[in-house]
Amino acid sequence: SSVLQLLHHVCSALNVLVVGGSGRVGGSTVRYLQTLSGRQQQQQHGQDPVSVTVGGRREESYQAAIQKKVIPSRGVDFLPMDIDGEASQLERALRRWKNSCASDHCLVVHTAGPFQGRRDPTLLSSCIDLSIPYVDVCDEWELAEVSKLDLDQRAKDLGVPAVVSCGIWPGVSALMAAEGVSQLKASSAEEVDIESIDYSFFTAGTGNAGPTIVSATFLLLATEVITFFDGKRKDVEPWTEMRDVDFGKNVGSRPVWLLDNPDVPTTALYVTKGKTPNCSSRFGTAPLFWNYLFGAMKALPRSLLYNRDAMQNFSLFSEPIIRFVDLLVGATNAMRVDVTANVGDEKKKVTLRMAHPDLEQCVGLATAAFALEVANSVKNKKDATVPPGVWFPVELGKQARENILRVAKEDTFVYELGADFD
Repeated sequence: SSVLQLLHHVCSALNVLVVGGSGRVGGSTVRYLQTLSGRQQQQQHGQDPVSVTVGGRREESYQAAIQKKVIPSRGVDFLPMDIDGEASQLERALRRWKNSCASDHCLVVHTAGPFQGRRDPTLLSSCIDLSIPYVDVCDEWELAEVSKLDLDQRAKDLGVPAVVSCGIWPGVSALMAAEGVSQLKASSAEEVDIESIDYSFFTAGTGNAGPTIVSATFLLLATEVITFFDGKRKDVEPWTEMRDVDFGKNVGSRPVWLLDNPDVPTTALYVTKGKTPNCSSRFGTAPLFWNYLFGAMKALPRSLLYNRDAMQNFSLFSEPIIRFVDLLVGATNAMRVDVTANVGDEKKKVTLRMAHPDLEQCVGLATAAFALEVANSVKNKKDATVPPGVWFPVELGKQARENILRVAKEDTFVYELGADFD
């Protein structure tokens, strides 16, 4: 299978540090790294599985995650570290971890959100200095942009590959957009002018992903939404311009509202050379009441909504209600990307859809897929699909894109990416 091919070269001695691995998204990533390497181990006897370490501030969180079975009780170590602390201490912790690894084949996966309000990619910077490949699930454009603009050249000079803003969305969603653009360009010998790229997302409840996802949504309600129109960036009010969007079987048509998503600027600015396409991203949830609650929350002072500690505490306080609603509505995550192009005198449109039964599971699967693609590129330089540098998912080449999209297919009940993926 594509998962096994992806793991073929990386399992024997890959050491992965999952920062924030005690949380729901990080824990899911840890489980998928272990699950995928376990499959490989069964196929090739004598191979060691991926060695996983969880990085975080508090060992109590790590122990609680083991107790709640968020992370496995065996084969996962803990590294005390504070990504918001002193940069020199962070680098020391990373160096200590790297020196303790059985091999030099190391990788850092940063899942410690929410990323809103952070402006300094300290962890990425330290990883580049220590020649450690890196991926993160950053959903904050300003932080992703600084990572790219400030650190890309240094990563290239030091031979370190890094992918920022990966995961399911942003991440796999951007690969869907790139795939749509690629299909439209391949469909005609004439010049293809990409006119618009529209992202739509639906998650039932929190998608089982816990309080951090809720607090990130609250923070996004205080964030102006980046859109692109007529070749220019246009920041608009969040949770406006509702549309009904059909996500395919078992999900159907759902209302979605504008919400900030780094896929928009990364796609608008990096997916095609030349003219910038119109681009926007919308999101909706279930039950319908939650959507109206988000709309009402927007009326709160931005200083409160943008207070990360206050929003995280409110999310934790609301957790019993959130969990109850999740039990009622399920955890489905559905994505749709519409790409429209002018081809000669006619308009052409490609629609790509993907839906999984559980957001928590699929974000871990997707993050592990990006991580393994990067790890594979380091170990097999002649077949590398992710070269040194800091990359957005939309910039990855065709081979990396197809590898990750195929891994992301696992457990989908909607998977409509065009003929090549049937």
